[in-house]
Formats: sequence, structure tokens, C-alpha cells
Amino acid sequence: MHLARHQAPALLLFSLLANVLLLASTVYMLQIYDRVLSSGSIDTLLWLTLAVIGAIVVYGLLEHARRMMLAYISQWLDDQLSVPVIERGMEARLAGNGIEGGLKDLGDLRGFVAGDGILTFLDAPWTPVFLAFMWLLHPVLGAVGIAGAIFLFGAALANDFFTRRKGQEAAAGLRRSQAAVGQYIEASETLRSLGMSEPALRRWEENQQSLMELQGRLFRRTTIISSLSRSLRLALQVAVLGLGAYLVLRRELTAGSMIAASILLSRALAPIERSIGAWRSLVSARAARRNLMRLFAETVSVQNAGVTLPRPQGGLKLEDLHYRAPGTSQPLISRIDFGVEPGQTCGVIGPSGSGKTTLCRLIVGALRPSFGHVRLDGAEVWTWASDQLGQYVGYLPQQVELFPGTIAENIARLRDVDSEAVIAAAQLAGIHEMILRLPSGYRTEVGPHATRISRGQCQRIALARALFGDPPLIVLDEPNTGLDGEGEVALFNVLQQLKRRGRTVVIVSHRTNLLHTADHIVLLRDGSVSMFGTREEVLSALNGQARRIPGPAVIREKVAANEPRDLKAAE
Repeated sequence: MHLARHQAPALLLFSLLANVLLLASTVYMLQIYDRVLSSGSIDTLLWLTLAVIGAIVVYGLLEHARRMMLAYISQWLDDQLSVPVIERGMEARLAGNGIEGGLKDLGDLRGFVAGDGILTFLDAPWTPVFLAFMWLLHPVLGAVGIAGAIFLFGAALANDFFTRRKGQEAAAGLRRSQAAVGQYIEASETLRSLGMSEPALRRWEENQQSLMELQGRLFRRTTIISSLSRSLRLALQVAVLGLGAYLVLRRELTAGSMIAASILLSRALAPIERSIGAWRSLVSARAARRNLMRLFAETVSVQNAGVTLPRPQGGLKLEDLHYRAPGTSQPLISRIDFGVEPGQTCGVIGPSGSGKTTLCRLIVGALRPSFGHVRLDGAEVWTWASDQLGQYVGYLPQQVELFPGTIAENIARLRDVDSEAVIAAAQLAGIHEMILRLPSGYRTEVGPHATRISRGQCQRIALARALFGDPPLIVLDEPNTGLDGEGEVALFNVLQQLKRRGRTVVIVSHRTNLLHTADHIVLLRDGSVSMFGTREEVLSALNGQARRIPGPAVIREKVAANEPRDLKAAE
């Protein structure tokens, strides 16, 4: 925005000069009719024509300069804001505050700056100047011009009043439609296998028809107002020429002044008429600016600035940790207090919905605690710069995603590929030979539109990515998901290797056989620690509880006792 403020004086100056030069054609017509035709002087005609041509050339240069300045500002906005907007958008997503569409807002702002809309509003302040010249030619003509400008301005306001709400509804509907299409395409296998394609497309078509009807109503309203404004402008042109001719007959006006008044009216009303079409872009640009300011205001970075912390040993400490999703009162995590010493392995178990995945996301800094602390070697996780923390943390999420690029680039976390480090991570994860068997090896492209790999292969590549760089803290959320027998054996070997290397590991699993290397186990229930202790203590306590749980035969007898007789007979 500082660049825009710096360029504003030059833009205003160029707009002033360009609009002054627009008067050249008016003066030319006035002189032709009032001097050249009456005097018959060819020299005067020649010099006037050369002067006007020179003015037109200068006007063209100024107009080009204005557009180039605006294009430069638009490009500067993209260069300076695109990456920060994406970063803040990711922070907003992690914080769960629902701020979306940052790049679209930036695109709307850039489109307004680089388009004709802003030029319309830069030219609009000169409308009173042209109307004043009309008044100087004759007050009656000036009054007609002022009345026409008022009517056209009223049409612009009416256009905004009648289309603003519908325009917002149409924009929201379009975003929903595009999001639905993206989800359907992403889940095409599920839709096809479950026979959901037809009902899904039918639902989308119904929503699309409603959207088209809404856009049709919006278009009709805009078209009606735009057509009326065009008709009004043409009627005003006729009125000025008619009144001008009448005043010429009464000898109150010259023929040159009549033509000049018609040209001045056209110049005066053009920005107002164009503003009817440009008004929506102005409203969109203002909304985009507000959204971007809100995005930057509500995602202020709290990371440690200017201090590079040393490589941690892997000591993890959770202190009175609480987390509730934005807009909700029910905590997902509450009163979590435990620690893991460097080199220890901690298993996290618990029923579905107990908060295991949320706890993992809090540990790696993907979520910010509502209250309490997550400390790595004593430093609050949220005080680390994300790129610095990422070097020291390996994270395998429950929902694995590989990004567009090669397998090597994904393992290297999209950084410049260090072949030795990539191969070391792949060998530790036990997938080096598997990758070599692929058509292009480590150069195999993966992602939504590249080589299709199995879920188990994807899981193992993501495990190698988590191990890349030999981080001191590794968090594994259900790492055996989608793995076959070979993959599970490789996972067991990974856990043993990490134990021997002295790495701190937090592993979430429903299967206790994955916890053979665990020093401690945390049992979560309803977002709180129900049990914490050594592996032997927790598993022994759980086995004791299991003995007190009724077996399947007892449960079946209780269910059968409450069943209706006809169901029992049918059995």
C-alpha cells in the first residue's frame, strides 16, 4: 500500500493533464465553426489541426503511462502479498477462524487496480469541470448537463441498491458450487463404487439451476438500469443539440458552441455511465481489502522473531493443556499434564473421539492451545518459527497427503533435494527398494494428477518424510493405517531404530502390539488423561478392567432377554 500511496500524486497529475487534453477536441470544434469557416483561413485550420494532433498524442502517452503505473501497482501487490496471504491463510485455517479466500480477495483487488474501473473513478472528479464549461457556454445547456449527471448518478446508486444483496448471494452460491464440484471429483471413486454419482450430480444440478436463476435476475436488473442510462444519455445528447440549435436561432449561441456543448456533455457523462458497470468492481475491491486487512489482523504471528533456538534434544512437556475449537464451548482437550524425556517413546491410546489426533496436532504446533503450554526442550512450541520447528519435528498425520512433485521432493519436504538425506530417510522407513521398483524411482511424480500409488505406499512415503533430517521428536498418528504385512514389519523396525538412536517418539495406535518400544502410555478419555504410567502398569490395569467386562455370551443373553418373541423365533 505504501507504493500505491507513493504513486497516487503522479496518477492524479496524469489524470488532470489527460482530462485537460480531452478539452482539445472541444476547443478545436469551437474554433472550426466560429473562426475557420467564417474566415476561410486555411493556415488557421492547419495550425489548429496540428495543435490538436499534438494534444491527442500527448493524451495517448499520458493514458499509456496511467495504465502502466496501475499495472505496475497490481504486479507489486501480487509480488508483495501473494505469499504472505497464503501463509496467513494457512495460519487462519490452523486457528480455525474460518477466514478463507485470501487469494481470491487479492485477485479482486489486483483486477480492480489494473482494470478500467479505477480509471473511471479517477476521471469522475472532472465531470464538474466539463459541466462548468457547459455552463459558461450557456446556463441552459449547463443546467441540462447537471440534471443529466444527477439522473445518471441516481441510476448508479439504484443499480447498487438493487443488485448488492443478490450479487453477494450469487457470489456465495458460486463458491459453494465450485467447492461441491471439487469434492465430487476428489471423491469420484467413492461416488462411483457406492452408486452415488447420479444423486450427487442431480443435487449439484438443482443447486446450479437455482444459482443460474439468481444470476439471471441479477443480470436482468443490471441490464435494465444500464439500458435506461444509455437511453437517457442519448436523449440528453439530443436535448443539448436541440436546445443549442434553438439558442443559435435566437442568436444566443454560436454553432461552434452548440457542437462543443454536445462534446462536453459526452465527456462529462461518460465516467458516470461507466461507473454503473464499474461500481460492482469497486464494491468487490473494497470488500477484498477489508477481508485482507481482517486476515492480517486476526492472524498476527506470535513466533519468536530474530532468535534462532538451538537444536532440541527432544524433551517434551505438556502443562495444563486445554483446547476447544473456535466457536464451541466444549473442550476437545482438557487438563493434559505429562512429560516425555529425550529418547523415550510414549504411546497414546484411547477410544475414538477421545482427542488423540487433536493432541498430536497440538504437540507439533499445527493447533494453538486455548490454554496451557506445549514445550520442546523448555521452549513454547508456538514461539518457534514454523520453518525452524519443522526441521526438528517429524509428523505422520492420520490423513496422509502427498503434494504434487516427485517422491524425492515429497520426502525432502518440498525443499531442495539432498539425495543422501532422502535415501537415508527412505532406508530407515524401509521403502528404498519399493521406490526403486517404481517406473521412475525417486523421480516418480505423485499427486492428484500424477502416478497413482496405493494407500499403503503413500503411508510409507509419508513416514519417510516424517523421518527426513533425523528430527529429535517424531509424532506418529495411527502409522499402521493401510499397511500390509511387509509395511507393518518395516514400521516395527523403524520404531526399534528410533529407540536405539535416542529419538523422542509419540505414537498413537489402537493396537497395543505397536507399543512394544513405549516407555510410557497415556490413556485418553473424553479429552482428558484417564491413565498415565509405564507400559507395563497401564497395560496391566487395562487387562484387569477387561476381566470385569462381560463377555460376548453374557451380552448376547442380556440382549436376547429384551428382544421381542417373534425376533427370537426367527432366529
